[in-house]
Parts: sequence; C-alpha cells; structure tokens
Amino acid sequence: MVTPVTVTPVTELSEAALVARAQALAGRALAELPRGVFARVPVARGAPLRGVSLRGKGAMGTLVERALGIAPSSSPEPDLPALGIEVKTLPVVRGRLRESTWVCSATPTALLRETWVTSRVRARLARVLFVPIDVDASALLARRVGTPFLWSPSDEDEALLRRDWEDLADLVAHGLASPRSARRGCVLQLRPKGRDAEQLRRAIASDGEPYLTRPLGFYLRRAFGQRILDATFLQGDERYRRS
Repeated sequence: MVTPVTVTPVTELSEAALVARAQALAGRALAELPRGVFARVPVARGAPLRGVSLRGKGAMGTLVERALGIAPSSSPEPDLPALGIEVKTLPVVRGRLRESTWVCSATPTALLRETWVTSRVRARLARVLFVPIDVDASALLARRVGTPFLWSPSDEDEALLRRDWEDLADLVAHGLASPRSARRGCVLQLRPKGRDAEQLRRAIASDGEPYLTRPLGFYLRRAFGQRILDATFLQGDERYRRS
C-alpha cells in the first residue's frame, strides 16, 4: 500500500514558502527534480517524465514548473496569479546568460487594447522568480538548477521597459513590425516566435486594415538579463550554480 503524500498546493503558498520550495531544487540535475508530487499528478515508478515534452526551448521551464507544482496554463496572467509571480528559467554557462528571455506573445489585437499599465508584459515582469539553469552539459536532463531568486524591476528598469514596450507595441498595433524590429529596444526586444514562414497570421492594424504577420513575442534582451544576474550574484562565475 502506498502512503499518500500530503503537500501544500502551490496556489496556497506564501511568497517566502514558494521561494524556499524553489531553492530546495538548487544543485539538482533536471533528471532529479520531483515530478507530479507537488502538482498531484500520478506518476508511475520508472516513468518520471510522463506528460513532459523534452523538445523545444520550453522543456527546462516545463520541468521546473512541474517540480514546483505549477499547472500548465495559456492564461495571459503570471504563472501564479494569486502571488502575482511569473517563473522564468535562465540558461547560463560559467555565469554568462546564453540567450534572451521570453516574456509573452505580442498579439496585435491585444496590444490595440493595452496600455503599459494594463499590459501583459508589465504584469509578467512585476515579480519574477528566476531559476538559473547551468546548461554547460549538452544532455538536457544532466543540466543543474542554480539558486532561484525573486526579482522586481526598479523604477529605472520600469521606465526603460515602458519606453521600449510603447515603441514596439505601437509598431505591432500599426502593422509595421518587421525583422528589423528586433534591433529596436534597449532592454525589451520584439522577435518572431516561429521560424516557419507558413505561420503567417491575419491581423488587423489600428486603422482597421488587415495584414499578414508572423507570430511575435516580447523578450528581455540578453544584456538586460545578464545585468539582473550580476546585480543579484556578485561572487564570481560559479555564483549561478550550486554544486
């Protein structure tokens, strides 16, 4: 007979308890993360990865969220609406961030209705639980979790984010976004979400004219993400990894 495990659902945790749960993952390889215990998903012995796709850039985030007990969601709200916290993984090698950080999709129809104050970007970045992942190992499941930390933008950060968002959102809303748009923005970047040209979608510009566009997304620029890491950990290249 299997003794049931009683675990506080993630939706009932305080911010401090969530951080403690996340930091308990530090030092573990992704293969060692718990699966389904916090999320109360039955997992058969010997099949710890059932229901988790290991393909695509989102695999690390999926594994971390599963370990924390966060259910998959397509909601525009942060991952943990009750706490207002978004969870983001940061792939690092020897203390250096490897890529920009996905924030949310840049949907023309949504951007026509949003202001910076009501935007999904602001909601997602108001409070973030960043989880560094040491990706020096080529095998996904051999990669190790670093020390998670909470971050909120300073007044200066928010001013920069707002300026970039208003500029980029205006391009999308008016149907003027192009591959060159990825060069705009100091801390926030606008990039296509998909690589396939067949993913063109019909959208309506602010003047009511229809146009075709590829799926776009907002990303934190790598340099900005690196600045967040450097401001949080100040003791050398091993600071993002707990051995």
